[in-house]
Amino acid sequence: MKIRLTAMLAVTLFASILFTACSSKPKQAIQYEGDPKMQATITVMFSGGEQSFNYYYGDLFRAKYPNIQVKVIGFWTDVRKVLEEQKADVLILSYEDYMKFMDEGKLYDLNNVITDDAFNLEGMNQDIIDFLRQSGGGKLYGLPPYFYNQALFYNKDLFDKYDIPYPVDGMTWGEVFQLAKRFPTEDGISGFYANGLNMLLSRMEAPKGLNRINYKDKKVTVNNESYKKIFENVLDLNKSQALNMKEMSGLDVYDPFITGNSAMTVEYYYYLNNNIYWAKADRGDEFHLNWDVVTAPVDESNREAAPYFAFGDIYVVNANTSEAQAAWEFVKFINSEEVAKMKSRTTTHAIPTRTDYLYNPEGKHMEVFYKRSNMDWALKDYSQYNKIPQKFHGALSRIMDSELRAAMTDAKSIDEALESIQERGQEELDKQLAEKKNAEGK
Repeated sequence: MKIRLTAMLAVTLFASILFTACSSKPKQAIQYEGDPKMQATITVMFSGGEQSFNYYYGDLFRAKYPNIQVKVIGFWTDVRKVLEEQKADVLILSYEDYMKFMDEGKLYDLNNVITDDAFNLEGMNQDIIDFLRQSGGGKLYGLPPYFYNQALFYNKDLFDKYDIPYPVDGMTWGEVFQLAKRFPTEDGISGFYANGLNMLLSRMEAPKGLNRINYKDKKVTVNNESYKKIFENVLDLNKSQALNMKEMSGLDVYDPFITGNSAMTVEYYYYLNNNIYWAKADRGDEFHLNWDVVTAPVDESNREAAPYFAFGDIYVVNANTSEAQAAWEFVKFINSEEVAKMKSRTTTHAIPTRTDYLYNPEGKHMEVFYKRSNMDWALKDYSQYNKIPQKFHGALSRIMDSELRAAMTDAKSIDEALESIQERGQEELDKQLAEKKNAEGK
């Protein structure tokens, strides 16, 4: 019996050693520059599918790496399944998923190959690089080739015509509105255009760090002095007739800023591609809009930070990939100067992280999109966010819209409107939470 037990222990010990040796196999080492003739097959995530992938990057990548076959995962609902079940070699992640998977050790440490000398990190938006490095405890696990930010667009000809000083970087919403009220409404000119009331409210909330909902306590949090001040500013601008809130429909071709009927608007970078450049291509020499940009409005408590920055897709390598070198070549290529230079010849929907390659054929002050990037929002805890039904956000927006419009027509006071939003919003939230609980219990 003793001999048998000893033998069993020996077998168990041997198996344990063998398992440990296999499981502790070092990850495949990668070099900054791999063999361009390497043969490999990698699977990558890319929103939109293979056709979209080939148009934006696939054809370019295959031209440089003809022996690397790329399989595309174009649609997904759960990124964790793509990582663990479909075992994608290259993933595109939101910042939240980037942090989550990094903490779980599921991302390949690329810090040794993403270096200043080889990769020219100095040519990239340093706010993004520094933030991601800090998030990674001093290391980089991936990079976004693009990001998003807003700016204040203004019509220079209208400002010149009425001898009004141009807006400047670091203005507050209140200061922008005071500027807007200087335009003569009797000439059919509005000082400021917003594509809908709710859109305007959401952008005015951002500098103050306001949230309409306390996600942890599941409470609507609108009836307070901060929102009262926002409502007062909007009502004051509307009363002066300096605010144009025409919501664009499928029948509308150009918004009031594009037509030259509004002097200012605040929009994301993609407004250039979707509106200004589109109108120029559509109308040719008949299109005359002498525009420029300054930084988006800030809060008076911190004029150096505009909170409209948002990460684009962060490209990372799966820590458990068997094709680490080929996967890195793809991530490197997507974020390279070579690709940024090629893409800079045309407009895009997002801002290139490489600062030297922003499409700017008219010599505008496009550097403002790289200024005052406040990323504090990324440090917030969003773990409770998904506990609120997604459709509630739209419902609350509609409630706020209706109540603010009631205040605009003097049907209600601002205090009454805020109180009604709080009550109606909480009632709707409680209802949807109950429905969600019942559905999950079935």
